[in-house]
Amino acid sequence: MKITAIALFVGLLPFKSFSQDSVAVIHPAPKHIPDTVTMSTAIIPDTILLNNGNILVAHVTDTLAGTVFAEKLNSRKHKKLEIDREEVFSIKFGSSGREVVNYIYDTLTGHDLTVAEARAFIQGEQDAQRGFHAVGISIASFAIGVGSGIGLGSIFSFGPPFIFAGIVSYPAIRVRRKSVKDLKIATTDPYLYGYDMTARRKRTLHSIVWSGVGLAVGLVINTIIFNKQ
Repeated sequence: MKITAIALFVGLLPFKSFSQDSVAVIHPAPKHIPDTVTMSTAIIPDTILLNNGNILVAHVTDTLAGTVFAEKLNSRKHKKLEIDREEVFSIKFGSSGREVVNYIYDTLTGHDLTVAEARAFIQGEQDAQRGFHAVGISIASFAIGVGSGIGLGSIFSFGPPFIFAGIVSYPAIRVRRKSVKDLKIATTDPYLYGYDMTARRKRTLHSIVWSGVGLAVGLVINTIIFNKQ
């Protein structure tokens, strides 16, 4: 009897009618979120700019000590990187987009450039590394190496290529306009110094490498010629 009375009482209560649009439908939460979604949104990599112009993209884990500790991207073994802070110009954290400049202007430690000048110097290094190729020097060095190997065919064959490599390190470096990323700083002394230093090093290295390759080819040809005689 009590149950019947309660049922009748509930049935007499004034309930409002609800439309289908006003009803909030609660869907069950997914049991598993795909790894591709969590990995792409959870951690944004950081960018480490070195004083030599090189850029490292990794996950920075610690910068408190005199060493910057980071973890390489897509490393299954979680390979660690240890970089001396003296080699780091700045770190741009991917999570916040904030750049922390590690370089400090201090003539007592050899940092003779201001932060703005050091940034221009690094930009010059990067532009030269990207846009200076020394193709003509490489071809000439290879030709001299081949000629020296065929003509001399002895230990004296090493002389002309290395002499040529020393000579090509002296001519002035011309900044190639196509390789300049920011024309506003392309005429400043720090930028030109960074560009010149990197381009000159690349030119000398290309000369040594290609003259060595040409010398090896020349010596092989020399050996084949004399064996046939």
